[in-house]
Amino acid sequence: MIRLFVYSLAAIAAALLVILFTDFPADPGYLLIAFGDFTFETSLLALTLALAVVYLLYRLLRLLIGWINPWQWARAGKRVGDLFHADSRSKTEQGALALFRGNWQSAYNLLMQGRNERNAGPANYLLAAYAAHKLKQPELWANCLETVERRYPRARSTAGIVRAHLLQRNQRPDQALKAINSLRKTVLNDASLLGLLQQVHIDLENWDELEKLLPALERNGAVGPEEILRLRRHIFAQRLHGLAAGRDASLDHKESLGRLRQFWKKAPEEYRLSPALTSLYARHALRHGGGADAAAAIEHILGKEWQASLIELYGVLALGDDMRRLNLAEEWLSRRPRDPGLLLSLGRLCLRNELWGKAREYFQASIASRPGAAAHGELSRLLENLAEPDAARSHLAQYRKLVAEPLPDLPQPSLVGTSRPSGPEQ
Repeated sequence: MIRLFVYSLAAIAAALLVILFTDFPADPGYLLIAFGDFTFETSLLALTLALAVVYLLYRLLRLLIGWINPWQWARAGKRVGDLFHADSRSKTEQGALALFRGNWQSAYNLLMQGRNERNAGPANYLLAAYAAHKLKQPELWANCLETVERRYPRARSTAGIVRAHLLQRNQRPDQALKAINSLRKTVLNDASLLGLLQQVHIDLENWDELEKLLPALERNGAVGPEEILRLRRHIFAQRLHGLAAGRDASLDHKESLGRLRQFWKKAPEEYRLSPALTSLYARHALRHGGGADAAAAIEHILGKEWQASLIELYGVLALGDDMRRLNLAEEWLSRRPRDPGLLLSLGRLCLRNELWGKAREYFQASIASRPGAAAHGELSRLLENLAEPDAARSHLAQYRKLVAEPLPDLPQPSLVGTSRPSGPEQ
């Protein structure tokens, strides 16, 4: 209607301009059209006005047809219907907001109430399934996922991924693994699915399968290079645990130690230079009577990189009188003269070689460098056996003080025949 009004004004303005700047009123012109026996005569002014009227009638007719167009009425009806459905649609929105706030029961109820809304879809059921999982209602979230798979075929793979995640979180890794394996036939190289498969293999202790999965995890960006290295070390440590646990009941300690030794020798150099893995191997070797193997592994890493945790373990290895180890530790002392852990281990090595006076000196030096419970305890025990009870009790008190926090000052019952000690002021 606005455009028709504008066109009318434009036609009137054009006519006025023609009248003002030409001799149109005095000489309106003449038009004759002859075709066979038919002739058409008119003035140019009349023809112009007639064409303008026809054009305006044409525009008005188009406008009227647009008004009565049924599709326009249908779209208008939809807009009106959307206004009436605004409140019901908000249940889905409110349910999603309740889910993010952690109101699981409200979220589930609102999302299920909104499942029949005009714009509802699989997201309603998927979010409701997560809320049901948080409510510890496995039947509810299973029903939600089954509904998605039945009603929304295009969202079937997403429902499967959610099911696998929820099964894993509900401590059912074997069922989660089955769900993942069925999904991997259609869902390829999905980082979320690969990350979930990694955790499921860890839960099931499938170390061989986890190792096979690592290239895919790295290739698809599911984990970074540092995490890949951590996983490889974790797999190595778990295999070391498996060998040390003696899962093959037919193996005795000697055979188990032999397998441990061979496994460690074949390990990459970076693993044999890892303090955590070296300590793990040394402790397993000790349990199978492999003190010499444990000592060799520790000496290998300490010769290249100093590790305080390993030098303390080195001092407690039960290898009897071994002067070679004592001499090697004293060579390390020339490079680290005030290391308290090394001094403690030297004192213990001296005890194994029955060098009582030298052991006492090393324990005292360790305490002077940094007072520690172990050094006080070892020195107290040594002094007690050297018939120096007063000095032994002094170091024993220090040992107890460092091992545990001092007790608070609290009222105590009176001893028989003695006055009750005063407690803190009330």
